[in-house]
Amino acid sequence: MITFANMSARIIIEAMGSETGFIFGVLEFTALSSLMRLGTCAAVMICVVSYCERVYRQRERILTIIDHLFISKMINAETRKSMNELRELVQSRTICFHMANLVVIQYSLLVSVASVVVTYTIILLQSIK
Repeated sequence: MITFANMSARIIIEAMGSETGFIFGVLEFTALSSLMRLGTCAAVMICVVSYCERVYRQRERILTIIDHLFISKMINAETRKSMNELRELVQSRTICFHMANLVVIQYSLLVSVASVVVTYTIILLQSIK
């Protein structure tokens, strides 16, 4: 992502500073394709976050439904015991997402990736001159 953002920014800035102006040539198409790759990477990250959020919300929904059934319905002892076991199982097990069983996806990882991209983009844009 860093490479795509920086290559696009450098090409666009170089094209705007030239005498010919911003005429679509090889450099501009390279910048456009790099921006599109950056957009694709960002879309993948957004999809990952969205999927994780839906799973967390579904977990909370399951717990809420079980609590609601305990409070409002007359349930026999066997069903109550089974539902209580399910509730304890859902509460006790954490939800973890892995990337190829190498890295655990957490909010801290996603924030770190975003901060690295922004930081290095700013540093490289400042060093263009």
